[in-house]
Amino acid sequence: MPAASKASLLVLLVAGAVACRSNDPGLGVQTAEAADAVPAPSSVASVSTSASAAAAPEAAAPPPGMVEIAAGYFLIGGESPENTPVHEAAVARVWLDEKEVTMEAYAACVADGKCKAPRVDNPFCNALFPDRKDHPVNCVDHVDATAFCDRAGKRLPTEVEWEYAARGGGEQRLYSWGNEEPDRHRACYMHEGGSCSVGTHPAGAFGLYDMTGNVWEWTSSFYAPYPTEATEGFYRVYRGGSWSRRFPKWMRNDLRNRYRSEEQSASVGFRCAKDITPIQCPPDATASGTKCTRTSGTPLCPKGEVYVQGACWAGGIVPAYAAAGAPSGRLPSAASGEPAALPSTTASAAPVALSRSRAPGFDDDCAKHFSGLPVAYSFSGGSFHDREPMVRASGCKKRDVGVGWTSACCAN
Repeated sequence: MPAASKASLLVLLVAGAVACRSNDPGLGVQTAEAADAVPAPSSVASVSTSASAAAAPEAAAPPPGMVEIAAGYFLIGGESPENTPVHEAAVARVWLDEKEVTMEAYAACVADGKCKAPRVDNPFCNALFPDRKDHPVNCVDHVDATAFCDRAGKRLPTEVEWEYAARGGGEQRLYSWGNEEPDRHRACYMHEGGSCSVGTHPAGAFGLYDMTGNVWEWTSSFYAPYPTEATEGFYRVYRGGSWSRRFPKWMRNDLRNRYRSEEQSASVGFRCAKDITPIQCPPDATASGTKCTRTSGTPLCPKGEVYVQGACWAGGIVPAYAAAGAPSGRLPSAASGEPAALPSTTASAAPVALSRSRAPGFDDDCAKHFSGLPVAYSFSGGSFHDREPMVRASGCKKRDVGVGWTSACCAN
């Protein structure tokens, strides 16, 4: 397509776009401040596939712009509340887009009538900038992302596939390049001007670009407490951190985030996956549809834990409550080992008590990063969505979020 036509098409995206429902990812569903890296157990490398060493039967070459992710096992999850329990997952061989879907590629889908135009009410929506055709498409919801992948004969990756690829399989990387904290050289991170052109930072595990940073990426998975893989629900998971984040905790491969399917953000985009048929699972696993399940052998456990009586336990010691059978609908707490109620994935109809208090320890950070908003407050109670109206009504802007709290910068 001639350059002039491409530019015109991007202008049409702006003219035909509808209003954005949300300007920033729903970060309040997850905190990672206390999340430490899950050390790769010594057994992982010998039984699971890694990005640097993959032995598998020959298959057709990946489609243009995609890379092969070899089948294998890894430990999914982390130490923060919504990432527990850490558990083994088996992943089938799959192709994954080397780079995030660009504005130019998405514009072709819009022109074909198969995709809706991206929204434009956020100043960082890339459809507002005709010169950003090589940036990731953003301001698109889960339905839009699914439609694009369907048109291409692909699909969105599952949450498990996404984390496996980002971690380098059994290498258990904390970030796509390794365990060193992110900076502006490794990723599109702390980038005040919005997203970056795709593929401009070094490739990470499996040769994939921007798995850490640039834009968060939609997955096909419904959110559910681990280790459940839900087949229905209210929220879809997105992964990977974005250009807008200022703290390393938001960039971790194990970090989970979620949005409703109709929500979108200038910080969220996507890439597509494609099945390799017939489905090829790692050794000791069998396929059910596109999902692999271990059927023999000993599952992987986090460092310091041993697989006993169908689960991984610290030191191989099974607590009395587990030996007797844990109460239905409960899982062991990562902190205490005692049963802890599973978090709800749906909104509660009961009134939520919210509060606001001064947080002067963050005043300097607010003054530095939020012009005209030098006073820090902590908003507490409820979920991220419960607190959002209170933050907006106070004329404040979010600086950070965790489970049960939002740190914001305000005028006074």
